[in-house]
Amino acid sequence: MADEKDILKQDDGKLPEDKLLAYFEGRLSPEEQHEVERWLAEEGMEADALEGLQTIPVHEVKAASAIINHQLSKELSKKKRKRKTSAIKNNPWAWIAVAIILLLVILAYAILRMMTKH
Repeated sequence: MADEKDILKQDDGKLPEDKLLAYFEGRLSPEEQHEVERWLAEEGMEADALEGLQTIPVHEVKAASAIINHQLSKELSKKKRKRKTSAIKNNPWAWIAVAIILLLVILAYAILRMMTKH
């Protein structure tokens, strides 16, 4: 799960997913366990989530994590595609506003031109 959109990657003081899973499975050294427990003591929501995960078998946790990461990356790519379309392209009111502004500019130019001739 080395995807750059991985929600559990090590950024902003977060522990990597593999370290959390190793802690969950009891495969960490005592020093590493202490580090994870210290981090969990500082983060209330993550500690609660880990307690809930401990009631689920490890293979189901890994599968759920993979599904969540996949769905998250799919949703993020959808949102990126939506941003690529122009706001004016799909909005008829934007076209009307542009047309009105252009007409006002042309009208103002014509009035100024007439005023300078006299």
